[in-house]
Amino acid sequence: MAQRNFNTNLTRAERERIGSMILKLRKESGLSQKKLANEVGISPVRLVEIEKGTADFRIDTLIVILNLFDRKISFI
Repeated sequence: MAQRNFNTNLTRAERERIGSMILKLRKESGLSQKKLANEVGISPVRLVEIEKGTADFRIDTLIVILNLFDRKISFI
């Protein structure tokens, strides 16, 4: 069976836009990067990469982050 790829494969501009939304939600909620990363199940370094838009991420990671802030994927 072929391995499935769940990465979003977004452009850098799209990743930066989504990352800035996540950063804004995190700051508005008062969560630290470490706390949010722990709740999502990723490393703080990975969260920094997501917030900066420098790395692709899995769609399920995005959904977990959005759920923590009571947002749906349509928010993006």
